[in-house]
Amino acid sequence: MKLNKQFIVIGGAVIFVMIGIAASKPPEQLYKNLKVLPKNISEQTLDSVMNEFSKALKVECDFCHVKPADTTAQWNMADDSKPEKEVARKMITMSNKINKDFFNATTKYGDENAVLEIHCVTCHHGQPHPEMEDEEDEKKQ
Repeated sequence: MKLNKQFIVIGGAVIFVMIGIAASKPPEQLYKNLKVLPKNISEQTLDSVMNEFSKALKVECDFCHVKPADTTAQWNMADDSKPEKEVARKMITMSNKINKDFFNATTKYGDENAVLEIHCVTCHHGQPHPEMEDEEDEKKQ
């Protein structure tokens, strides 16, 4: 009888330890190769950020991401073979820095409900490569 109680107590303790270990494991990352955006970004927030980029530059996903040749194939969003993707990372970093340094922003691209003063559209105005006015154009105005 005493042996059964010890077995139950030890077995219960082992079960609680196993549950604790399983519960404390970090969740598997949903996205691979996020270098600037938060690694724990939600799917909804990431979609929102990507939609903002698309509208601000009037481009589609394949502007930065490699489009699969087979239209039924899964996109490999982690692929870094397009240089536009690295440029986008630099632009996100620049925007975050401007928002922090000049507008005292406490949030940045990819944060849940981020409040930003400047966005991609601030400079791009629907152009993938915003052109700067040269001195001749400025003199005409």
